[in-house]
Amino acid sequence: MRLKTLRESLQPSISSLEEAADYWSEMHMRGKTGHAHYIQCIKYIEQLKLYVLDHERKQHEELRIPSRSNGGLHTTTHESVEDSGVERFG
Repeated sequence: MRLKTLRESLQPSISSLEEAADYWSEMHMRGKTGHAHYIQCIKYIEQLKLYVLDHERKQHEELRIPSRSNGGLHTTTHESVEDSGVERFG
């Protein structure tokens, strides 16, 4: 059995909430009650999507090498690099 991502496992719930939001929106447009249900469905959808995006962002940050790191490939020091004067502005 293949492991699902968080996005894949929550997609059925998000799709069901979108269907429910559409239904309650239609009921509201027909003059029946449902506006509060529609708003709540939209809020849940937004919360789930933000949760998934935040999880994916954190997961990708764990995999990324810090930008200031050279990954251990080079052992030169800053003193051995010739001064080009670019960092002096005045």
